[in-house]
Order: sequence, then structure tokens, then C-alpha cells
Amino acid sequence: MSTRHTFYALNPATEQTLAGQFAEHNQADVNLAASAAHEVAKSFRQTSPKTRSLLLQAIADCLEEQREAIVERANLESALPPARLNGELSRTTAQLRLFADVVEGGLWQEAIFDTANPNREPLAKPDIRRQNIGLGPVAVFGASNFPLAFSTAGGDTASALAAGCPVVVKGHPAHPGTSEIVAKCIAKAIEAQQLPQAIFTLLQGTSHELGQAVVSHPAIKAVGFTGSIHGGRALFDLAQSRSEPIPFYGELGASNPVFILSHRMAEHAQSLAEEYILSMNMGCGQFCTKPAVVFVAKSKASEEFIATVRQGIKQQPGQTMLTGGIKHNYLVQSEERASQSGLTRTQSQPDNGVPSMLFETTSDEWRNNPQWQEEIFGPQSIIVVCEDDQDMLQLSTNLAGSLTATIHAEEPDYPIASRLLDELEEVAGRIVFNGWPTGVEVSYAMVHGGPYPASTMPASTSVGAEAIKRWLRPVAYQSVPEALLPDALKSQNPLSVRQSVDGK
Repeated sequence: MSTRHTFYALNPATEQTLAGQFAEHNQADVNLAASAAHEVAKSFRQTSPKTRSLLLQAIADCLEEQREAIVERANLESALPPARLNGELSRTTAQLRLFADVVEGGLWQEAIFDTANPNREPLAKPDIRRQNIGLGPVAVFGASNFPLAFSTAGGDTASALAAGCPVVVKGHPAHPGTSEIVAKCIAKAIEAQQLPQAIFTLLQGTSHELGQAVVSHPAIKAVGFTGSIHGGRALFDLAQSRSEPIPFYGELGASNPVFILSHRMAEHAQSLAEEYILSMNMGCGQFCTKPAVVFVAKSKASEEFIATVRQGIKQQPGQTMLTGGIKHNYLVQSEERASQSGLTRTQSQPDNGVPSMLFETTSDEWRNNPQWQEEIFGPQSIIVVCEDDQDMLQLSTNLAGSLTATIHAEEPDYPIASRLLDELEEVAGRIVFNGWPTGVEVSYAMVHGGPYPASTMPASTSVGAEAIKRWLRPVAYQSVPEALLPDALKSQNPLSVRQSVDGK
């Protein structure tokens, strides 16, 4: 591809330039990638589920072969420890293999039959059969906090390829070397399966204009994005303002509220405090499911809980954030929050890295300051002390959309927990009971999404088997001869997919 400029990656731990220079792709490159994807979209969509399954498995195998190189480079570009990155790479290959099973399983096709009734009065009923097909070329934006599992070969790419959609990835500029190694693995797998290379393209660059060009291109039919509310909302608005608006699946920001009810607190104050500290500081607080606000009721047990959390925060070692820009925003936003009345702050004093911060407030102050629900990306969280469990329940009725919501309760708490559950269903995509929200299982039932601002499309998930549906649309075939029908809709069912006939 033609390029005009190059850029380099920085090591966020040392702030030194890393080896390797990377092309700054431009509008011409976007045109080439998207047009090539459009050219092969129909033929790729019509490949057999087995073909796409083998492709996904081959990508996973290639990534495993390059594990050492991928982890080494990702560590340099993100400062995430090798153990975390090895786990993330295993999650990435597991996602690919899950979608290999999903695409062969056939449930995603949703083969639905309405049988004909030529004798129906006053009009004969036609034969109608329906299935899902791929939308066409999709764009995927790499995420800063997951250089593997939510980036070049991450869940969006895996689910889109499973759906039969070519993918144009806009790599995150913080880890271009990692993205390049992964992209070469994907290219190798595509070649091994004798498929056209145009079904996958990696575009790299540091400008906002590159991402805007990708979203604006008429060949792109949907977008997957994980990032900030500001950046995601700008791209969402762009996707909707096109002459042909397209789905924009944005995961933007969440406070992931946690409610600890009184009997649970009375029995487990110490362990809850320790688990909370671990969850909010995991990955330097840069997980999208970090518990950013915890609600507790006044009691001796909650006082013990808060005292333990304060002490634990003071002892937290400094951690390196993903990029200099993320570090700057974390420190500026935290200081701005600390300057507001109604909050107290406890923080660590590390020799290196950024400090962890705990804010505390009352339920009345929380009601008067809705801006405190806005996520600060980093190792920071707020404890809201309520008058009692009823006060806590009232606060649950005025929460912004979140990826998760958590309830900690013992059986005597269940009457309140039941009412709380009803409220939290309105605001969260996943509800956790007696656990912590960090850690998202890659499975068939998982939902990773939620009402805005957690996501722009709350009826979908970015993690788990159901993510494939983001890249599909239904088509009905009325009175089409059997010989011309897609395989999934033929009466002899050559693909052995589950077929729903007249609602059964």
C-alpha cells in the first residue's frame, strides 16, 4: 500500500522509542482495502461453514506458533506483564476456536420455515424460508487495554470472519508491532486455506482521520469499536450520518456498580475489602469491567471494610499505564475529581508509576453529583456510604448504563436483593452475584454490553458466541425452488443445522 509517513511505537515504562517503523496509512489505503474487501465479500459469505471454521482454527494455530514473539513485543508496547499477556493470548485463541465451533454448529443461521398452504382461504399461504447472512465488509478498531483479545485477531475479528464478513482492522497506534505480527499470522492462515487475502487487512496510523475514513467508506457495512466515550461517540455519529447509516457497535465506558448488602457485609467485611482492592487495581485499573463505584450501608462492618480498603490502597505499588496519554488523563481527571467538595481521597505514594486512589462520599452527595458516575480509566474507585439498604436501593434507580452490576448478599438480604436485581436489569448487560466483575468468560451465554454509555447497541454482545449476530442480517426466501435455495434452507438439510418449522 502507498504511504507518505511512518511512525514508531513507544515503551510506556521507559518512554523510549521501540525498534521498527510503521506505515501511516491514508485515504488511498482505506479505499484500496475496503474496495478489495467488497470485491471478495460475496464469495467469502458463500464459503461453507467448514471452510470458515478451518480458517479460524488455522489463525489460532499460527498465533500459538508465534506466542513468544507476540508476548515479547506486546510487553514492550503495553507494559503489561508477560503472564497477563500469555493469558490474554490464550483467551484470543480460545475465542477463535469458539467461533470455529459456532460457525459449524449452524445456530447462527437461524433457519426458519413457514410451510406453504395452497388451500388457505381467502389467499394461499406461500412457502417462506429465512436465514441470516453476513452484512459484508466490517471495520474493527483495536483497543488500547487489550492488545490481543480486543484487537487485530480479537473477538470482533473472529466473530466477523465466522459470519463470512471480510474485516478491515484499524490497529491501535500504541501497539503497532504486536498488530503487525498478529496480522502476519492471519495472512499465513488465509493463504494456507487458499482464501483471498482481501478478506483481512490491517491499517495502521496515529491520526483520527484514518479512523474516520474507515467508518465513512461506503463499502464498510458495520463497525466494532472498544475505547473512550468521546472517541466512540464521534465515530458513532459519523456512522449514523453517512448516506447509508451502518451499525456501530461501540463499547465506550462503564462504572460497573457494586452493591454490598448488610448481612453479606457483616459476615465478610475483611475478604470483601481485599477482593475489591484486587479488582479495582487489576491491570492498573484499565479493565472495562473495573468496579468504579461501590455502595455500602452504614454499620460497624462497613467501617471495618472501608478502613481495610484505605489501608490496602495506601500500600498499592505504582503501576505503568498503557500510554502516556492515558496516564495524563488519569492524573488530570483524578485531581479534578479530588478538588470537588463532598469527596475524601486516599491514595498510594509509589516511588514509580501512577498512584491508586480511593474516593469516599455519602449517598446525599452522590445524588447531587451525577458526574461522579463517569468512568476515570485507571486504578480509582468511589465508595458511597448509604444510610441503610433501602437508601442503597433508591440509588440503584438512577444509574447510567454499565457493562456489569454486582450484588453481594446473604440469604437474609434476598428481599432487598430481589428488588435490586429488578433495577439493575435496567442498566447492566451482566449481573454478578457474590463475585467481582473483572474477568469476562468467553462462552455461549456471556453478554458483554449494556445500555449507553456502556455500549451503543445494547441488544448485542462483544464477547461470547452471540457476538456473531452483530455481523448478520436476515433474508427471507419466498416460493424459491428447492434447487436454488441456500443449503441451510433446503429440506434435506445438507448442513445438518437446526431448522424451525412452523414455530417448532
